[in-house]
Amino acid sequence: MSNKNDMIWASGHYLGENFPNDYHKWTEDKIYQFCEDHCWEPLEGSDGEWLFEQIEHLAWSVREYINAQKK
Repeated sequence: MSNKNDMIWASGHYLGENFPNDYHKWTEDKIYQFCEDHCWEPLEGSDGEWLFEQIEHLAWSVREYINAQKK
């Protein structure tokens, strides 16, 4: 799983409202519903689990990039 702050940042690329600071305490169902309810307009109708996976991939990717730049 990705870093909480990276996930909050990445969520803004897919959602109209970033994940709140306590999203990591939510159930998966609540997270997926939040994703569906707040998805970026071109992504409307997308599955919440799919949206969450995209957010997680972006968060992981950017962290890998940042860590590689530090070396």
